[in-house]
Amino acid sequence: MPIGSYSQGTEQRFEYLTPEAGLALMKLLDAARADGVWIVPVSAFRDVERQDLLFQLQVQQAGSRQAAATAVAPPGYSEHHTGLAVDLADGLARARDVSLSFGQTEAFQWLSQHAQSFGYEMSFPADNPQGVIYEPWHWRFVGSSDAARVFALARSF
Repeated sequence: MPIGSYSQGTEQRFEYLTPEAGLALMKLLDAARADGVWIVPVSAFRDVERQDLLFQLQVQQAGSRQAAATAVAPPGYSEHHTGLAVDLADGLARARDVSLSFGQTEAFQWLSQHAQSFGYEMSFPADNPQGVIYEPWHWRFVGSSDAARVFALARSF
């Protein structure tokens, strides 16, 4: 399902999620806007080729595949492959896109309080058992409370 997004400039582009995740995200975005908070999706579904490109860039920056994997999932292992994960930004603080400082934005505060009501949760909180860096911008659709419990169990492996 296409979801409207905005690049760092002003041109519109689309991100893609599964239909259920996309509908839930649209409701979440509408509720945030009704509360005066502008949340925008900046990255959702990624194919393996795109993930490989991002991973290789991170390997160059980090110096090793192991170090890179703490910040960018290797191709074939990203939640973005599922169509259930989305990177979100504060539409009024775009300089904080995909950065730790997103955690200090009004958008993040709103998500922390309300995302679960729409079936979303932050995938990689601080000190997560997967060993992935804290990613306050990365949210995963878990659907029902049952799905959330299953995902919580998966985190412990």
